[in-house]
Amino acid sequence: MSFEEQVDDIEANTILGGEPFFSRAGGKIFIIWLVFTAIGVLIGVYAPHHLLPTLLSPQGSDVWKTIVVFTVLAAPVAAFVYAVSFYSLFAWRHKGNQDEPPPDAMPQRGNGPMTVVWLAISSLLVVVLLFWGITVWNTQQVTHADTLQVNVTGQQWVWTYSYPGTGVETRTLELPLNRPVEFNITSVDVTHGFWPAVLGVQVDANPNVTTIIRTTPNKLGNFTVRCSQLCGLYHAFMNNKAAVVTPQQFSTWLQSQGATQAVADQSAGVSSSASSPTTTLPGVTTATPTTVPGETATTLTPDATAPTTTAPATTAPAATVPDGTTTTTGPADSTTTTAPA
Repeated sequence: MSFEEQVDDIEANTILGGEPFFSRAGGKIFIIWLVFTAIGVLIGVYAPHHLLPTLLSPQGSDVWKTIVVFTVLAAPVAAFVYAVSFYSLFAWRHKGNQDEPPPDAMPQRGNGPMTVVWLAISSLLVVVLLFWGITVWNTQQVTHADTLQVNVTGQQWVWTYSYPGTGVETRTLELPLNRPVEFNITSVDVTHGFWPAVLGVQVDANPNVTTIIRTTPNKLGNFTVRCSQLCGLYHAFMNNKAAVVTPQQFSTWLQSQGATQAVADQSAGVSSSASSPTTTLPGVTTATPTTVPGETATTLTPDATAPTTTAPATTAPAATVPDGTTTTTGPADSTTTTAPA
């Protein structure tokens, strides 16, 4: 096949050829692109459900939505690259004598319509992704009056957490349910990466710099805090346990770490009465006090001691017998008799 014949063959198998669209190379690539795009969209919608852990905060849900949106929007672009590559492997590969290289194809100087369409689609995707990212970022900058402050310090190769105002410093992170949390993150040696993945936040811990991130745990559960920056020999082991617990459990945990009950209750956002429930002994019932006219009320106490009942005092009237003997008054259960003078 001469060079001119090869050029004619190439032109006949391009989008600009005279054959029906789906019989040309462009139509076949378009069909392959549709299939790959559908596969990419399905992966973007359903894969995060199976690949991501259970998320414990609204910020984690924002991360999940971002992954889905970005994957769906990127699927057509990636599918186009894959479709052209896949078609080229079979339709445009060199055939014939393998000992001689094929002649150069017809040079392509440019395609105005294709360039405009490509730039327009790319620009639109960038604007959409930028708007989405700024919106999600702004939602995480909202502050609340009841925010729980947690100071996070990274060092080779542990995380340390302190709760200002409580005197508690520990290597175990505990957070109360539905309470906004503000992490103040820094490092004492090298750059670390504070990454509680299920809370949907991640930020570097830099020496001599305090970085703030916010989240609100809305589900109970245990998780692991990891370091996302290569920080030395034992970087892979720089992780510790964390949990989202109920406010009452959080107050109890703070007290076990040395905080007073009043401070622990205030940090957990619970009242003292809620954290100190009344204990009832088995088999003992607290009776409702009743009052009978002329008698004192009887109350059964939790120690099951017998109640003391005081009977009303009565006074017997004085009586004079015929022989001159006088009976004096006294309590109803006792009398005093006076002999005649």
